[in-house]
Amino acid sequence: MTQVIRYAEARTLQGHRAGFASRAVADAIDLGVAWLLGLLGLVAAGVVGYLLTGPPLRLPVLPNWLDATAGAAVAVAYLALSWAATGRSVGKQLAGLRVVDRAGQRLSLWRSFCRAVLYVLFPVGLLWVLASRYNASVQDLVVGTAVVYDWAYHPADEAPAPGDRPPSPTGMVMDARRPI
Repeated sequence: MTQVIRYAEARTLQGHRAGFASRAVADAIDLGVAWLLGLLGLVAAGVVGYLLTGPPLRLPVLPNWLDATAGAAVAVAYLALSWAATGRSVGKQLAGLRVVDRAGQRLSLWRSFCRAVLYVLFPVGLLWVLASRYNASVQDLVVGTAVVYDWAYHPADEAPAPGDRPPSPTGMVMDARRPI
């Protein structure tokens, strides 16, 4: 049940490494999603506090160090779980991107966790995409991942169709008939 890609430009980019602009847009969306998840956590904590102690309803106020730590933890959890599950976070999904390992497969939970920690601690590493001829960020180089254009839907239990194979580390679409 792989979805057919309708636009010729999208078909030609399918499986190739993503550039800086699309990755920056996806990461900005992900930053907003992580912020909303953190806010949702604060609202949930406020509601639980209200139910236990009664009125008034107040959001917890965290110390600055705990606020930053909690925000980083939310972002790491969100990114790591998204990348391990489908290779896509909300931002990557909207931008038509997927995070894969060097073999073009979905990331393990450990690898996606390491990548997420590096992204949260060293977000400036994304700028390396501008200098890299493989469009790889510092995080991609350290963890051995790639971000590729992928607009097709692949269920977890279904292999991609032959014309829609996962990308190779060089950015070319892998084909069983053609060696990498």
